[in-house]
Amino acid sequence: MNVKGKQLRTKAVIFDLDGTLIEFKLRFNDAKLEIISRLRELGIDPGNLSPEDSIQTIISKVMSMNEAANKEFNERVRSEIFKIMEKYELEAASNPSPKDDALKVLKNLRSMNIMVAVATNSCRKASLLTLQKCGMLDYINVVITRDDVERIKPANDLLKRALDLLGVSPEEAVYVGDTVYDIEAAKSMGMKSVSVLGGAHSESMLVEKKPDFIIKSLSELLNILQ
Repeated sequence: MNVKGKQLRTKAVIFDLDGTLIEFKLRFNDAKLEIISRLRELGIDPGNLSPEDSIQTIISKVMSMNEAANKEFNERVRSEIFKIMEKYELEAASNPSPKDDALKVLKNLRSMNIMVAVATNSCRKASLLTLQKCGMLDYINVVITRDDVERIKPANDLLKRALDLLGVSPEEAVYVGDTVYDIEAAKSMGMKSVSVLGGAHSESMLVEKKPDFIIKSLSELLNILQ
């Protein structure tokens, strides 16, 4: 899908984190299985939940199943879900590995006067720890995590917040990620999307969602930016 000769004009590049700038080490399915088990302990029937669901989908399904529940209970459920995710995220952040050429790409974007943001479903503590350990923080203008928004991807809240802080329009930015949720969030925000292979989702899954570009390595991103 990376059309030869096709390029993007952009003022800002927004990156996903896990699977995009760093190797994907998060034990995602284990985390979601633990979440489903915890929901059962809280008296919630997880019958229509699946490890294939995104975390936001799980939250939305739980809320719709418990519309009669009070707000305090629903907030407790959301908090319990994110508490479990944080445990796995900090585990992955304890020994992160940058993707090939990630630091080089960030340095090049800085030299091109292109602003850089990270918009991730992970918590702020794990995200900052990961970026610091990988030597990337100095090249990133804005870091947006789930702690900053109401909804996580595939909703576009993270991207909207990042655009607001960068002071650019959706048409002036591009979102780079490794999952179908990244593509969905970008499309719903009116942004161009670039999918990087080798992350959480397979090439066939990404192709089905029709991102604007699919690249094999981050270094290819520089070839499509003007």
